[in-house]
Amino acid sequence: MAKYTFNGPVDATSIGDHNRITTGPPRRTARPADPSPARPEPADEDAEYDLAFSFAGTDRDYVEDTKTACTDLGLRVMYDMDLSNQWWGANYLTEQRRIYGTRALFFVPFISHDYFRRPIPADEFATAMWTDVERGGGYILPVIIGDVAVPAERLPRHIGFLRAEEYEPDELAYEMARKVRRARAALRQVPGDGAAERQ
Repeated sequence: MAKYTFNGPVDATSIGDHNRITTGPPRRTARPADPSPARPEPADEDAEYDLAFSFAGTDRDYVEDTKTACTDLGLRVMYDMDLSNQWWGANYLTEQRRIYGTRALFFVPFISHDYFRRPIPADEFATAMWTDVERGGGYILPVIIGDVAVPAERLPRHIGFLRAEEYEPDELAYEMARKVRRARAALRQVPGDGAAERQ
């Protein structure tokens, strides 16, 4: 992980490790060669993305490498630089709110010291929180970067998270692919769900 500079050592008490999702000790092994994440059909007409990334610009290197790894696995990722031309001359805040509000299966905030200090990521997170409430939870997949202290009103204690320090970008992408694959499979199995009926 030497390529990435995070804000100091991880302080286990800064956010409360009871939220932290672990499957054992930190891994430094390569992911399986073929996780086979089939590109799923959208949950509804508006779900254009599997994942919508939100981050402070200071963390772009790690986030961009994670996005590249996700794309290599066949995931559809909303990443700001991919939309530069589309948003040129448009109200990009409105466009971002649409994506974080209705057009992504999951919202992935990369929460660092700078994340809530910047107005745009804070706005993105607020939009995603409303969506999480409307969907009954499970929409936000936080990735904590560094020893940041996240207030409970920003990230409720019941929402589990991963720590960037424990995952290389390709490892994190693999975890995201697993999450998307399970969610899409569950959507296809819900009786009476409009998305399931269209399958």
